[in-house]
Amino acid sequence: MRRILLLLVALLAPPALGQQAPLPPDLGARVAAAYVEPAVAGFEAAATDLAADVEALCAAPSEAGLAAARDGFAGLVGAWGRLSVLRFGPLVSDNRFETIFFWPDPRGVTLRQVQAALAEDDPAVADPAHLAGKSVALQNLLALEYLLAGTDAALLAQGEDAHRCRYAHAAALVLRDQARAVAAGWSGAAPIGASFRHPGPDGYFRTPREVLGELVKAWLTTVDYIRSAELLPPMGESIAAARGRRAPLWRSDLTFTLIGAQLAGLIDLLDATGLGGTLTGAAATPFNNLRSDLVRAAHALAAIDAPAEAAFADPAIRSRLDYAALLLGYASTTIGGDLTAALGLTMGFNALDGD
Repeated sequence: MRRILLLLVALLAPPALGQQAPLPPDLGARVAAAYVEPAVAGFEAAATDLAADVEALCAAPSEAGLAAARDGFAGLVGAWGRLSVLRFGPLVSDNRFETIFFWPDPRGVTLRQVQAALAEDDPAVADPAHLAGKSVALQNLLALEYLLAGTDAALLAQGEDAHRCRYAHAAALVLRDQARAVAAGWSGAAPIGASFRHPGPDGYFRTPREVLGELVKAWLTTVDYIRSAELLPPMGESIAAARGRRAPLWRSDLTFTLIGAQLAGLIDLLDATGLGGTLTGAAATPFNNLRSDLVRAAHALAAIDAPAEAAFADPAIRSRLDYAALLLGYASTTIGGDLTAALGLTMGFNALDGD
């Protein structure tokens, strides 16, 4: 199955004299306080709220209850977009990223497995303890999206599919538990969370520069993921080849909510490092260019008001998508080239591999 392979290895080789950017010793603590902790807390809170919303819907089915659950799901997607840029440490331990967001899924595994579980009235998927041990395709955000917004989801408001509602509640509880696990991994008492904040010779991170190397890898991975896994597949090579249903979260019309949150997260994470104020002269240029490209890409996508299913084949909207994809390509090149050089890092190569 086609997956993102993180082939980014921060070699952290000693750069030429005078090329290392000055780093504050509290870089990790700054980033943790300004970005990591709010992102982690936001995802956990959104997951907890959604679980309560779905539980209420199942107990008293109604149109208002279904709307509240869908609103809660939208909030969780936005919170996930911000958390997902921290693609290292607790978020990748135990296959957690894919368990939360199983994408790309070119063979439609999530759809097939969820539909089968519904058709068979599989009792295991309605039990969070059993569901957590099943395929990630049955328990991730895309699975929950289908339960709340896919074919026949309207029956939830009428109380005519109790099994589907119990399954949705179980999926929401599993996601809440994943959010709690991420929060625990990022706590100041956990090995990675503590080392990120206070790197040292015996920790997961030995120096602030290693913390920075991990952040740069996360920036590059996220930029390439948005472009190559979320935007380009539904765009196709032409309008005739565009397929909006290849976009993540098209059923709930949250594709651009997700990408917007990811881009906002990247920008805020850049700002949290404080590098914009410490890099000077020529070294500041790639950082400023990167931030500018991300801001312009975010603005281009924020202006899209059509459903993703139609947007990728709309000529006017497609021009915005093309522009955003171009800017993300520039951002990827900047991170992997001029920015890493300015920061005194030597990076490996990031690729999307077909497996």
